[in-house]
Amino acid sequence: MKRRVTALAGLALVGLLAGCAEHKPGVPAGPPPLAKFSSAGELSTAVMERMKADKTAKMTLTGGVDGQPDQQFYGVGVLHQDEGGTSMQFAEQVQRPGAAASEVRLVVQPDATFLKPPADVVLPPRKSWLQLGRYTTDPFYRRFVPMAAALRAYADPQAFFAQYGGAITITHSAEEPVDGTRAVRYDLRADPASAGANQARPAIEQVALHPTTAESLTSVNYTIWLDENNHPIRTLVDEPIPGTPGPYSLDSHYTRWGDPVYIGAPQPLQVTQQ
Repeated sequence: MKRRVTALAGLALVGLLAGCAEHKPGVPAGPPPLAKFSSAGELSTAVMERMKADKTAKMTLTGGVDGQPDQQFYGVGVLHQDEGGTSMQFAEQVQRPGAAASEVRLVVQPDATFLKPPADVVLPPRKSWLQLGRYTTDPFYRRFVPMAAALRAYADPQAFFAQYGGAITITHSAEEPVDGTRAVRYDLRADPASAGANQARPAIEQVALHPTTAESLTSVNYTIWLDENNHPIRTLVDEPIPGTPGPYSLDSHYTRWGDPVYIGAPQPLQVTQQ
């Protein structure tokens, strides 16, 4: 009888352990993967619709031409889109020979670029802004011309898709976080020749550097990260430009989509030409 009781107790223990194994809590599953667009057309539509709905964002920008210290920049700005196009305002600290670091403000509109120089720069009476353009020759002001062109071409994600349209292909996509935010990274390639004669020149080369070499640019590589709601939260371009000592890069981070922003464009009476 004692042996039978012992056997029954053993069977009960085995059953108890088996039951515990069956009810052992599993490892919590991670969040489901973010949806990815399979075509550049779908991606373009999603970005444009999202930007059209939100209209505004805050930006942090880093960029410049490798090998040209005077073409390096870092600063913060805002973006605003309306029916007339996209406008941006960008502020950065600049260093000039023999002078302390000081702030400049750049306002980039669809058809004009304005610079508010350091406070110690002497301008004509009642003028506080300079309008920059193709014929700007002063070396200090000239450095902001390619910067403004790069902002138009690449810091505005909608502009990239509008410029190259069906000439864009997705070469790779993968989930990759940005500053702790879940996002999908899309590596894109645009073929300027396929984009058409009127769209083949990147804006950075139309305005500055070496405009006669635009035709030799065979492709543009552009990377964009979208969050789960299709907000662009980062873009990156790093392109060789013929005739320059190094590639041009622009790394843009976006936050606070849809928040109110103010772009202080100058009044005409405040502007002088440069």
